[in-house]
Amino acid sequence: MAVRKSIGNANSSVILIFVLTVPCYAVAADWQVRIGDDISVEVLCGGSPVVRSGYVFWGANWKYAGARMELGESSAADKTFTGQVAGLGLEIEGKIASSAANKLKYTWAINAREDLSNIIGGGIEFRLSLDDPSLGGGASEPVLLADNRGWRWDVSPEGPVVVEFDKPIANVYFERGNKGQIRAMFVGQNVSQGRQTVSMTITLPQGGSIARTLGERYGSADTAGWFSDALQHDASPVDLSFLNHTPAGKFGFVKARGDKLVFENGGEVRFWGGNIAAYAIYVDKSQIEAQAERIARLGYNLMRFHHHDSTGWVGRTVIDKNRADSQHLDDEVMDRLDYWIKCLRDRGVYVWLDLHVGRLFKDGDDIGEGFEEMMRRGKAGQGTEGKGYCYFNPRIEQLMKDFNDKYLNHVNKYTHLAYKDDPAVMGLLITNENDITSHFGNLMLADKNNPYHNRIFEAAARAFAEAHGLDAGGTMRTWEPGPSKLFLADWEYRWNRRMLDALKALGVKVPVTTTQMWGGMSLFGLPSVASSGIIDVHSYGSAEALSVNPRFKDNYISYIAAGAAWGKPLSITEWNVPFPAVDRFTAPMYVASVSALQGWDAPMIYNYSQQTFGKPSRQGTWSTFSDVGITAIMPAAALLYRRGDVSAAKEQYCIAMDRQKQYMEDSHPRNMASLRTLVERSKVTIYMADTKELDWDTAGRPGGAVRLVEADRDFTGPGDTVRSDTGELARDWMKGYQVIDTARTQAVQGWIGGEKLELKASSFNIATPKAAVAVSSLDGATIGRSSRVLITAVARAAPSAGGRMPMLSEPVKGEIRIAGPRGLELVPLTGDGMEMEGIELQYTGGRYIVELPAERGTHWFLLAKRRWYDKSDLQSRQYFSFFCPVF
Repeated sequence: MAVRKSIGNANSSVILIFVLTVPCYAVAADWQVRIGDDISVEVLCGGSPVVRSGYVFWGANWKYAGARMELGESSAADKTFTGQVAGLGLEIEGKIASSAANKLKYTWAINAREDLSNIIGGGIEFRLSLDDPSLGGGASEPVLLADNRGWRWDVSPEGPVVVEFDKPIANVYFERGNKGQIRAMFVGQNVSQGRQTVSMTITLPQGGSIARTLGERYGSADTAGWFSDALQHDASPVDLSFLNHTPAGKFGFVKARGDKLVFENGGEVRFWGGNIAAYAIYVDKSQIEAQAERIARLGYNLMRFHHHDSTGWVGRTVIDKNRADSQHLDDEVMDRLDYWIKCLRDRGVYVWLDLHVGRLFKDGDDIGEGFEEMMRRGKAGQGTEGKGYCYFNPRIEQLMKDFNDKYLNHVNKYTHLAYKDDPAVMGLLITNENDITSHFGNLMLADKNNPYHNRIFEAAARAFAEAHGLDAGGTMRTWEPGPSKLFLADWEYRWNRRMLDALKALGVKVPVTTTQMWGGMSLFGLPSVASSGIIDVHSYGSAEALSVNPRFKDNYISYIAAGAAWGKPLSITEWNVPFPAVDRFTAPMYVASVSALQGWDAPMIYNYSQQTFGKPSRQGTWSTFSDVGITAIMPAAALLYRRGDVSAAKEQYCIAMDRQKQYMEDSHPRNMASLRTLVERSKVTIYMADTKELDWDTAGRPGGAVRLVEADRDFTGPGDTVRSDTGELARDWMKGYQVIDTARTQAVQGWIGGEKLELKASSFNIATPKAAVAVSSLDGATIGRSSRVLITAVARAAPSAGGRMPMLSEPVKGEIRIAGPRGLELVPLTGDGMEMEGIELQYTGGRYIVELPAERGTHWFLLAKRRWYDKSDLQSRQYFSFFCPVF
């Protein structure tokens, strides 16, 4: 039950929403058991995983032995698998079968090559989410079955979840008494050579069911009919460079104005970007030229330069590695960086510069006391990182300021501008993934053997506690919410202000972020990060994000929202659903659509590349430039986001933090249903606490009709779909797909196979089980009136045999009907932007019928006016000609 109370006057009102919840059991129909790709078992309630599992094996003295399982032949009824535990010499064959609708049975046949004695053993470990909201507050604590036969968890009136073995096994126990972590060890401490068999049955409440595996849902993995090398590594299938004004910086420096980024002339700007990192910086100039052109054509208008200083693992960096210190720039690398900036600038692509990422400090830096203890985490002859230490070491702080001075005052030999004076540089980052509120504060504790830094830390913590009447011991418990988070936030903020003030003194004119919300940080990390002109977030997703039920579970999109403080611009310098996640092709349109709805300012894929730009022999995890699974759909995402095809949300909500929720509790998207269910519905931001201990956290008070909401309320409404208040976005998490229905972009993606989806001016009847299909107007007209339309259709992509290139990509099968004027034809586009011969389409009821895969297979098509040309000249014509008027 929700109770509303309005306060304030007519010009400035705040709506307080209090929510009363009544515990209830989940119904049995909400229960499913699912087989993991690694042959683990997962139990879901309402789509939320409440039981996860994984294999654990150890040799003597807890030496981890590793376990690998792979699914073999399967049918609807039975599945086989094989595996091994290499560290123990165990070979495993197995079978998974169902004896009832709510029962799943695992059988392991384990063959030991030799006798084993005095090992720890192994089996399967279960992780139970005891307080998962999907359980409705009605579940009891799990109990162990007698005689080491398994465990039972009463979760529903229709019955419990039971895991039972066919015979007593070596041991079943709560790990260190934790009721949410159960180990079932079916391999004991002593194992005889030969074969042993053990079975386990998982039983759900009555009415529960067995979910199909992802492999069964995707269907055949036979790549014989897939496209080969569809995406060229050095060319673009489309040319969206018309979206960019040239040169970058044309309208002056980028500024932060409220929660927007604007040019000096007042015009608002959105950046769709990527990262050029590590080995990708120091490359041949011919590669820089080609990739700068490709980047602009793909629709990007921003590139971040990252790992420029990571001397520990990158071959050449902007820091000269041949010196005894880390204080000299490498002239040759700086020349390549200069050229990158020049080439991107000329093509209307802006630049984001990181200042500190992975720099190793050396003996010659004269750090003095404290350096020896830092080197315990470093490597002799190379140096050591300063993350965490920099907050408590004045010498490292000064070295970082000195580098910033040299770097930003460096004059680009091609633009003749210092980096700080170049309006094509739109933003700066002080230090990457380096905070003390959540990650590196623990380094300062007494048990970490860092006495110099610990002395500074303890003195500061005690002084803070005494000044504010806090418990000194609690102020030093950095690993848990409480007064320590107040102290760490304050200490980090004051360090941030010193660094920001030094940059201002240098003449920096653009927004600067200090570090990020990253690595699962809770909201006690946000206030100090928000001390800068722009807030930055890093968020990485995993497969099946479109199937996540936001009522009960967070995904990478909801984590981004946790960094959206009211009144501040938001950048996302790192997002990705990294290769080899099968459905990574759904990520670009998902990120772009929600970013547009929320008004987030600068999403950047991590990475465009962190390797050199020759033709790759393998697909790297962190280099999307060659991955058709991500880059194929990037132009459609760029159009949607940069043009504002998805409208900004109509309603705005601001989740109010107070001192308790901000610092004394673990406030995180995983326990904030309001955040999870609003992010795809309406604009949502965080209203940070104003605490008596911190004299700097009073800024950023919401005005106007911003609503303050209870942090754990469900905003989705009835059903299994979250819809934007604009009516343009919808995600059905039970079916696992998203619909984007705007005037100029209409797209469907996810598990769309077999669904008949009708949008404003298009319809989709796709047979491929999981795919992303987008229809994008290119001439600014609405779909239905546009005479230049881009069609993008992508699905699975995987390397060839042995994990090597070329990439193979699945043709999307099905039918699209698109409204449009008469006289259009379908023109397939190759991976390097060449046009193939046009295909005449059936036109009925004012709509063109596009059958996929088309006669000439590709992932990209133009629906455009028929052209009268000599067909022998087809190979010389390129896609950009379609942006010219047709007479």
